Amino acid sequence: MKQNTKGFTLIELVIVIIILGVLAVVALPKFINVQDDARRSAMSGQFAAFESAVKLYHSGWLAKGYNSAVEQLPGFGEGNVASSPEGFPYSTSGTASNTDAFKACGELWHGITTTDFTIGYVEDEDLMTANVDIAYTYRTDQCIYRDLYFIQRGESTQVMNYYFNTGKIEIIDAHYNSDGTLLP
Repeated sequence: MKQNTKGFTLIELVIVIIILGVLAVVALPKFINVQDDARRSAMSGQFAAFESAVKLYHSGWLAKGYNSAVEQLPGFGEGNVASSPEGFPYSTSGTASNTDAFKACGELWHGITTTDFTIGYVEDEDLMTANVDIAYTYRTDQCIYRDLYFIQRGESTQVMNYYFNTGKIEIIDAHYNSDGTLLP
């Protein structure tokens, strides 16, 4: 008497499970890298939007014939962005004569861009624990915006330096130590 069996043998099922496991091991890192690539692209786009806004603002300042700092540039954004004496965007609460760089760098980000990224002032030693997307700091003539996502993972990150007296923008790749210091 001949038995008519249908289905898979145990060995066939084990082989299929092994093949699926190998595919998962190979494919999973690719999907993880896609998320990191998307984050880098989103931040690159945000920094590029900031740079374009600086150029647009300065063009508007020149077109209106200004030759010194203005409290508000009509027709730009919500009309509340003040300029540096050289006509580059500075803050939303006043010119350099009445607003310090600390306040100006934080205000400026939302004054000239539209974004869902959170931003906050973060000291270097607090970079690893801060709970914002973009950490800013400042110098006398410069705003520095850092993408914390990769800093907190010990990876290379993007940093944008904005010099508000000249309008110069540098977007660089940087790597930070676990104590928040910048590696050379």
